[in-house]
Formats: sequence, structure tokens, C-alpha cells
Amino acid sequence: MPDVEFCRWDQLASDPEHERLSAELDHVFFSSSARQSFASTEERAAFRERWLGRYLLHFPEYALVALDGGRHVIGYVAGSLEDPAHDPLFADLDHFAHFGALTARYPAQLHVNLDAGWRGRGIGARLVDRFAEMAREAGKPGLHVVTARGMRNVGFYLANGFVERGAVDMGERELLFLGRDL
Repeated sequence: MPDVEFCRWDQLASDPEHERLSAELDHVFFSSSARQSFASTEERAAFRERWLGRYLLHFPEYALVALDGGRHVIGYVAGSLEDPAHDPLFADLDHFAHFGALTARYPAQLHVNLDAGWRGRGIGARLVDRFAEMAREAGKPGLHVVTARGMRNVGFYLANGFVERGAVDMGERELLFLGRDL
């Protein structure tokens, strides 16, 4: 197992290298995203805000960053513990209207990404397990992810204890709700 350090994002806020770490976190986010092109810098910024920024801003204590031996960001997990179907912060995500019954049972949500060169080494699983432990300690009964059928991350989540609990056709793609009991 490679030498990897896990740090909470809120604890890195005072790190003298915070600006560099933030840029590296963004690099991991964008390089891992299924979406790679944007019509404008505003559209790119809105995408980041939707899938990463709001978690770092509002729930930094539930964002864990994986750092290599040289203290470079190689991955992260970011999420929240409250039911997103009932949190106005997530009102822009239409799929939660379809998954409201499921989010009550699996309220904690997460997003995990790793630099491509670090995948397959168990780091993503460790990030998910640490997030799950935080949710369990907070008394949450389960956690979830929402992804599209056929995405490469589906296999990762299934291998890490998630089970398909629901699906909804959103027009151009079918979204899966994967839940994990705690």
C-alpha cells in the first residue's frame, strides 16, 4: 500500500500550501469528470460548484483529501450527511425529487475521485470507508451515490458495498441510486 495521508478539508484551510492543494484538488476533480468540455469559464465554474464546490464550502468537515508522500492531492471524497431531498442547498438537482423515499433511508451522500495514476490501489475504497465511518458515528443509517448507468464508477461502488436501490430515466440518461447500509 502506498504511503497516503488523509486530511479533512477544513483542517487544511490554514495550511500554508492551501492554494496549491486547492488547485490540485480541482485538477483531480476535472480530470476525473465524465464531462471534459465547457462552453465558457462560467459554465465550468458552475459545474465545479454543483459537484464539488458546495460540499467544500458547506460541509468541509466531511471532505477528506488523500495526499501522497510529497503532500500532493491524489484524490478526495466530499459529501454531506443530511438528506439532500429535503435540503434547499440541493434543490437544483432534479433527481432527488425521484429518489426522496430512498434518501430518507440513505441520507448521507458522497462523491469520490482519484487521479487516474492512483486508481486500483485501494485508496478510493479507504476514502469511502472513512466517509462511511463519519456517517455511522453521526447516527446515519446509510449513504448513497447517484450516477448514470454504464459509467465506470458503478463497478467501483458495487465493489465497495453499494447496492442498486433505484433508477430513473432522466431523458438522455438513466440515473442509478446506489445505497450502502451502515
